[in-house]
Amino acid sequence: MRMIGSFHFQNDVQEFKRKSLSSPPYVVVRFFLLFFYQLVSRIHLVILLLKLSLNEF
Repeated sequence: MRMIGSFHFQNDVQEFKRKSLSSPPYVVVRFFLLFFYQLVSRIHLVILLLKLSLNEF
């Protein structure tokens, strides 16, 4: 009995993941996280370049 219940639970979890990964809110959140990560990376790069240029003087 426990194995059967566990198997059904795993199927439910996989089905939930499949549905939620393709849902519009998840896609929007993923897009914003990716955009935010790129923005932070660029800001970090600019700060690094400013530090290097200030060290030149």
